[in-house]
Amino acid sequence: MTVNILLNIALTLLWMMLNRDTSFLNGVLGFALGAIIVELGVRALGRGSYLRQLRDLIRFVVYFLYILVKANLDVAWEIITPGFSMKPRMIRYDVSGLSEEQVTTLANAITLTPGTLSADVNEAADTLYIHAMYAEKKQDAVKDLDELRDKLLKLVFQTDIQTLRGDGA
Repeated sequence: MTVNILLNIALTLLWMMLNRDTSFLNGVLGFALGAIIVELGVRALGRGSYLRQLRDLIRFVVYFLYILVKANLDVAWEIITPGFSMKPRMIRYDVSGLSEEQVTTLANAITLTPGTLSADVNEAADTLYIHAMYAEKKQDAVKDLDELRDKLLKLVFQTDIQTLRGDGA
């Protein structure tokens, strides 16, 4: 996926240089043409659909921006209102079955979201320690983390979540 996106960006830049036009619309046109070329190449090699992967990546970015804005508003509200409504908690979060790249990406996504921080991962790389500012109920915080993990795995890493969990359903 990463190679395909980099190839698409390179084709976009090539298109813009050949046309000597660095406008936004020409960049969008170059990206669209590059995406079509990459899609044809990926399909010719029998490796799925680049356009579907690109769509899924955009869906994850929109989802992540939503939770990022929501978390920022929560923290801003905490700052401007009197009192102390935080319920901080350390959470041991199971990441067994995930690759190092997936754990790192999940940990970074958690840390980028205001109010949460990936503090550590154990030696076996199967548990992530997370500090959450708003985690009165552990199961609600874990549910939110599960949703982020599932969307990350499905939309970015194109991983079948049921297979990863061992559900087989």
